[in-house]
Amino acid sequence: MSTSFTKRTLFSGVLIASSLTTMAYAEPSKPGLTVTPSIGLYHAGNREAGDDTSYSIGVGYQFNSPLAVEAVYLHSNASQRGEDNDLDFYRVDGVYALPEFDTVKLTPYLAAGVGLNEIDGSAPSANLSANIGAGVKYALNRDVSLRADYRLIKDLEDHYLDNVASIGVQYSFGQPKSQTDY
Repeated sequence: MSTSFTKRTLFSGVLIASSLTTMAYAEPSKPGLTVTPSIGLYHAGNREAGDDTSYSIGVGYQFNSPLAVEAVYLHSNASQRGEDNDLDFYRVDGVYALPEFDTVKLTPYLAAGVGLNEIDGSAPSANLSANIGAGVKYALNRDVSLRADYRLIKDLEDHYLDNVASIGVQYSFGQPKSQTDY
């Protein structure tokens, strides 16, 4: 066995072990109401709706666990070949927070949900859709986080696959910690 392979294996093991020790479950996010305004890019996949900037607002509830629920309204004025296609997407998602990286205050998460995708344009439609995605939150403080999110959106009736990438700010309105919790 070569010395180079042994050194790389040892170095990789130390690197992985040190990374895992910095990952620990932090205290759950503050339970309570959350509000998340976001801006992003909606890519309409292979449909004739076009790609454009999207705006969304999410209102959710963070449980006293890694789980949260969120209702989201997203709007995009996707234009293609000079034609406007207003896209409105209403969805309800479940969000599961993964272990926080304590050293940098990053919390990755997974999300999935169902919704209604409405497109007004030359071929209006309103179809049931499912979405799945992931993201990361960066805690500025206990009440405010920056949030980056990526979703795949599957139109369950017309079988289109869209995606949206967004960034936003999440505000948490929960119970403050008591003096004994500090």
